[in-house]
Amino acid sequence: MNVRRVTSGEIVVGRPLRASIYDENGQLLLKRGYVITANDIPKSIGAIVFEQEAPGSGAQQAPEDEKEKSTDQIVDQKDSPFEQLDVIQFRLTSLYKNITVERDFKSKVTMLTTIMEEVCKNDEDLALGTIMLENQARYSIKHHVHTAIVCNIIAKKLGWQQPERVSLTSAALTMNIGMLELQDQLHYQKEPLSNYQRMQVQRHPIDGMERLKKLGIADELWCNAVMQHHEALDGSGYPNALKAEEIIPAARILSLSDIYCARVSGRDYRPPLSPTMAMKEIFLNGKIDADLGMLFIKNLGIYPPGTFVRLKNNEIAVVTQRGGSVNSPIVHTVVKANGTPSTAPLRRDTSAAEFTVTALIPADKAGVDVNRYQLWGYGIFKRAKTLKRKEERAPVNVPAMLLDMRTITTTHATIINVSEGGCMLKILPGSGGHLHINLSLHVTFKVLNFIVENATAIIKNIQEKPDVILVGMQFTEISETNKDNIRSFLNSLEQ
Repeated sequence: MNVRRVTSGEIVVGRPLRASIYDENGQLLLKRGYVITANDIPKSIGAIVFEQEAPGSGAQQAPEDEKEKSTDQIVDQKDSPFEQLDVIQFRLTSLYKNITVERDFKSKVTMLTTIMEEVCKNDEDLALGTIMLENQARYSIKHHVHTAIVCNIIAKKLGWQQPERVSLTSAALTMNIGMLELQDQLHYQKEPLSNYQRMQVQRHPIDGMERLKKLGIADELWCNAVMQHHEALDGSGYPNALKAEEIIPAARILSLSDIYCARVSGRDYRPPLSPTMAMKEIFLNGKIDADLGMLFIKNLGIYPPGTFVRLKNNEIAVVTQRGGSVNSPIVHTVVKANGTPSTAPLRRDTSAAEFTVTALIPADKAGVDVNRYQLWGYGIFKRAKTLKRKEERAPVNVPAMLLDMRTITTTHATIINVSEGGCMLKILPGSGGHLHINLSLHVTFKVLNFIVENATAIIKNIQEKPDVILVGMQFTEISETNKDNIRSFLNSLEQ
């Protein structure tokens, strides 16, 4: 996505804007479709537009007799998670540039975490995909954003509530605030650190916490996560050589997210590691929380979104969605078996024998540029048509686990119907004494090979019968991955 200035020829009184425009700090000025008035002209000229890639950018044009037909349809431009993530990077750059005179630091960071929450809520796979595919932005900015994405997703998998997730995400966005000027320099530096640089690195968690407090941050979880994110379980970390339980959970998540994103992004002096090798390297050092590491593998996968892979049929594809297991993701082809670019990426489920993954491929060896909007179905590309049954529920009979995070109470249940919007489940009379209308619970269940994990749902109605209690639930916070898994199950019923 390119950033450009609005020109006078684009601003015509009485005509609607073709794209949303923003000020120097990335603050929305006027929404796409707004009809320009004379009073809008002064603030509109020179404003900023986040411009999408052209359709099919980086791909060769298909010959006229191309038999492969695209399922994508051109639609009106809409705001996308890509645009939201680009806005976060732009605003974070501006925030750090003006850090010495900033007077509203906390609210601006909180605003960025709010956008991050929305992106990860709507499409976790897309958010993770940007970590592997984003190579152009300034390292010190994109690394903060990428680490925040992983932190947000992992915290959600652990059942953290939004206030704690916001504090952790804020810590990720500001973890290196104590060495902003040094971080980009070290990214490109090939020679060993000087003694002064090593001292700065060792001190940056302390300097970061002190700087946050001077900027008005009193959030203990936020500050302590920044302070401890380089500590290690065996006491070999810095700045205070804390051990095991002395390190707060938020710092452990932030530390592992930081290391993982740094490894898969690479440096100017070394290529990025594959996700598998990055995890292996992290585990071999013996300094991380092993249970947390396993959670990372389970939820990021061996082939996380954005990874290039070769399939059994010799196609090259990009992982676009985590699958039912860590080694069977959903992918979209970008190079056909005959070696020519695929102008209409085809969806492949690698759990099928003919499409199994045979190798990871470094992005620079794939030999093709990809259009991220086309792969994930955003911007001018409409998602492939899927069955939509937000109200109509399909009958099932699958076990489920309900988790009440306030009391850490679990309840076994059976889901009897499900849709994208919610589910109906039944429980035994003696198990539901603590359930009530408007109670929020985390629901985990499996349909066929599709796992729906930790979807947040609120109880909308309860029907007590002699031998069973029926509970109707509405999903209030469900990731795009979980939605896709439910859609895939619903689609399978029509085949």
